[in-house]
Amino acid sequence: MHLLTIARISLRQHRVSSAVAALALAVGVALLLTVTALREQTQARFTQVGLGVDALLGPKGSPLQIVLNALYHLEDMPGTVPWPLFTAVKQHPAVADGFALVTGHSYSGVRVNAVETRFLAKFTWKPDTRFALAQGRLAEARHEAVAGAEAAVRLGITPGFRFCPVCGVDPGDPVHDQDHITITGILAPTGTPHDRVIYLRLEDFYTLGGHGSATGAMADDPAHRTISGAYLVLRRIRGGGYHPAIQDLQYQLQQSPQAQVVLPAETLPKLLSIIGWVDRVLAAIALVVAALATALLTLALLASLRERRRDLALLRALGAGRRTILGLILLQALVISLAGLTVGLALGQGLLVIGCGILRAKTGLVFDPWTWTTAHSLLLPLVPLVGVGAGLLPALQAYRLPLLDTLTAPHA
Repeated sequence: MHLLTIARISLRQHRVSSAVAALALAVGVALLLTVTALREQTQARFTQVGLGVDALLGPKGSPLQIVLNALYHLEDMPGTVPWPLFTAVKQHPAVADGFALVTGHSYSGVRVNAVETRFLAKFTWKPDTRFALAQGRLAEARHEAVAGAEAAVRLGITPGFRFCPVCGVDPGDPVHDQDHITITGILAPTGTPHDRVIYLRLEDFYTLGGHGSATGAMADDPAHRTISGAYLVLRRIRGGGYHPAIQDLQYQLQQSPQAQVVLPAETLPKLLSIIGWVDRVLAAIALVVAALATALLTLALLASLRERRRDLALLRALGAGRRTILGLILLQALVISLAGLTVGLALGQGLLVIGCGILRAKTGLVFDPWTWTTAHSLLLPLVPLVGVGAGLLPALQAYRLPLLDTLTAPHA
């Protein structure tokens, strides 16, 4: 009888214990794959240079809060920045350009940010790439706005859509019910958080009803205008590094009670280091599950060996060698481990699809559940090896099985 046939019959006879071992292994594989893939993509997406923002001008407060609000449209901005300070920063030798923004408004859960008109025409969200229109035109007149691609899909927006913005981002915040904003265009997708926003003209923000006369006066008098912050594009030196004068600018603003310059490339890694313990704990849990699965596999094969001692002895008596018996046990271990690997990869891929969808909804960044990760490269060869390793002890016991004593021993 062929070795594969014998192994299949044995696995079928002990299908419950074999299935439990394979399932436990699959859970460990799925957890390791999910944790590793999400960690790698999170680090890559949150530290990418594809948002087009070298630095942020923001009010005094938490640098992380400023980055999350300005770049990822989460949290609230901790204060405001005077317009004259912004114009002074734009003239600094380290700064190539700057784009003012005002945050804090929304519509049906989508952020409504006010930006300078030239932001959508001049800003490069990745090198040599500016925003493009998928439909309509840019906002040019009062009470006109442009929607990001994801915001448009989420709200079912098309050019000509009208809405009243909410003065705030929380449920129950007051509505500017006298101000009807018309969407004039839909931006083409960028795969960044820029897609999640409706962009209002900065001048319109100051004239929205309910802001009061002091805010309304800012529309005509920039000297008294305040903004939430600004996207800064820094000058580069040979080799692509930031102009060294950026350190002087940061130091100058550290002494100021009004604002600060935040470098996302420095701030976001701190966030990842703070929350890094979460994926380490999950990875540890996955490793424990995988270790338990290996132990279960060993116990399942040992139990199978005890029940089949006489059958294996008969195989020996019919001419099968010790190496054949050894190979039979190792083959069973390999089949179980491959089954666990296959199910685990499928389960992990399903978890990745769900996890990437949640992260995209929360951050606006594109997470690809089908990206090849280091987990794939490690698990594909490692799991079969671990399975074979788990089968070594039962295989050695079968190899050393005494033929005569086993055949002459009474049935249990």
